[in-house]
Amino acid sequence: MEQAVDPRAFSERLVAQRERLHASPAELLERVEASGYGPRSKEILREHVRAESTGQVGFALFGCPPAIVRGEGALVWDADGKEYVDLLAGFSVSNLGHCHPAVTAAVSGQAGRLLHYFDLPGEQRERLAARLAALAPGDRRRRVVFGTTGADAAELAIRLARWYTGAPIILSGYGGYHGTTGATMATTAKGGMWAFHYPVLPADSGHAKIPYSYPYRCPVGAPPEHCAEACLEFTRRLLLGKESPFTEHRAGVSNVAAVLLEPMQASAGYIIPGDGYLRGMRELCDEFGFLLIDDEIQAGMGRTGRMWACDHEQVSPDLMLVSKGLASGLPVSAVIADDEIAASWGPGAHVGTFAATALACAAANATLDVYEAEGLVGRAAETGDYFADQLRALQERHPILGWVDARGLFLGLEFVRDRTTKEPAAEEAGWMLDFCVREGLLFEKGGYFYNRFQLIPSLVIDKELVDRAVGILDRAMTMAEARSGIAAQGAS
Repeated sequence: MEQAVDPRAFSERLVAQRERLHASPAELLERVEASGYGPRSKEILREHVRAESTGQVGFALFGCPPAIVRGEGALVWDADGKEYVDLLAGFSVSNLGHCHPAVTAAVSGQAGRLLHYFDLPGEQRERLAARLAALAPGDRRRRVVFGTTGADAAELAIRLARWYTGAPIILSGYGGYHGTTGATMATTAKGGMWAFHYPVLPADSGHAKIPYSYPYRCPVGAPPEHCAEACLEFTRRLLLGKESPFTEHRAGVSNVAAVLLEPMQASAGYIIPGDGYLRGMRELCDEFGFLLIDDEIQAGMGRTGRMWACDHEQVSPDLMLVSKGLASGLPVSAVIADDEIAASWGPGAHVGTFAATALACAAANATLDVYEAEGLVGRAAETGDYFADQLRALQERHPILGWVDARGLFLGLEFVRDRTTKEPAAEEAGWMLDFCVREGLLFEKGGYFYNRFQLIPSLVIDKELVDRAVGILDRAMTMAEARSGIAAQGAS
């Protein structure tokens, strides 16, 4: 039986980490000088602190971020030539690895013809639109709405859902991440990010939250194997209740335009919901007359071993968001929507100066060509199985590793001080990240309690690099357990 974690004790252990969230330029420079990076990297980092906003994300992700200047395949190098195994891949952007020759050739060729010509039709753009429409799950006809970033796509989908349904409210899951712009911040709802929107909060009566299945720490208190059904039942009761602000089901009244969800939560810690959660949300949307917006921006494009993460539960969404890995590093995003929904807009309903530039679309088409030619989705599934086996072997040896989420190359690790209480090992996760960076391994640390690792390799990573990464993680866990006395408890 899981015991409650003492919130006061946990809070006290987080005090030391607050310095990373509120640091002056002088304090950031101190971190640069104290880092183990070489002289060229330090000079880049000094200029970064001098010239850029202190709100830039690098110093939030790392005590001191690396200055990466080159990449090839699943490896990157900093300005001093230090090599790193890349388990970030630009946050699921560089799915083909860095500088894939087919993409660089396509970009070079297109750059000599036309870089950009406003938000107007073009050869590369229309080829990409047709391919995305055809790749969407289900057998319905689709249309594409282009944007520049993932947040653009989320905004466009929200606007389109509200326009089509005539309803105002968007329901999204706790822990979801759908952008940090003014229009999407309410759907992301990270307290630290909301704070920087003061004095006017980004949320309004048009947004509300529903529980997202997180089996290891189920938000409605169910055991892992029943978390999905419990979250669905909680949401259904919320919608059926007479005092619900969302629906009057008996009268057929709905104030909800859509449910916006990630099929697997990314920024929250690479959390895979319980089996049946997404399928159950599809059924709820059908029952209550809501649209389902599936945010595949990180989990899609083959990362989970299927082209789309929703394919694991045979779910066909009404609108689907795609970006990040679509153009291997060039900015482009898309909403893939049912024909009737996207055709409800009239000309001029949306516009973006840099939406789907010729250059980005050329890169995206080359990226999709490589997916087809090299069978990358199947490769991600196979390599992911191998990676997951190695991580679960670490879990058997290391009591600090409480939970492993793994689906293809969508990999999340959760660290605890005690497996019985599930007390978050937040401080230890920070030590381990710093250790891994020094040892030449890059990934993201996150999670509801700052105690999860998100491992996001490119889909071309090979088993040799997986083994190298696992070896570094093994040493990091050994170090953290020794420093905290966790190893003496044993893996229960």
